[in-house]
Amino acid sequence: MFVRNRPLTPLQQIRETLWPSMGWRRAARYGMLRIVRLSDTTHKIALGLAFGTLISCTPLVGTHFIQAGFLAYIFRANIFAALMATFIGNPWTFPFMWWAAISFGSFLFTSIGLDAARSVPKDINFHIVWDIMMHEPLRIFLPWFVGSYLFLIILTPVFYFGYYHLVRGAKLARKKARTRKLHRAIKEITGQR
Repeated sequence: MFVRNRPLTPLQQIRETLWPSMGWRRAARYGMLRIVRLSDTTHKIALGLAFGTLISCTPLVGTHFIQAGFLAYIFRANIFAALMATFIGNPWTFPFMWWAAISFGSFLFTSIGLDAARSVPKDINFHIVWDIMMHEPLRIFLPWFVGSYLFLIILTPVFYFGYYHLVRGAKLARKKARTRKLHRAIKEITGQR
């Protein structure tokens, strides 16, 4: 239905991913409208959104779609909502999400007293991270992995309730707008006769 006349080249696809031509605000609004128009319960949509958002904290970048869809399928959440929410993890938000997951995992490791507690140095930059990833990948990966999945377990209820209220409010607003439009149309028809 919505197919481009000329498909995007790989370079244009990368550019669209990093900076949509319609703008971030319009892209976010379009995504929200698509989610609100889903014909599923508010509970299932909110749970799918929570899974999709939190799965973006995990280090397994190429599998976010698969993981979100799998979790949504297992817990009977809305799969489309989970897949759409994975886009919250993007090149602009990944650094913050990943830093939070790594820091949380490192904190847990230090509080338990594991050797991987020295995972993230105090003064960190790209070269230090690259060196660690090349020579000691588990030093960052292990706390990141543990921290991100614990985030998923701990924060899913928080994100679920936030998304539940957002989706419910948006669905109610949409329903009221449709009702007003219907009443207006009825008044116009009856007023003409």
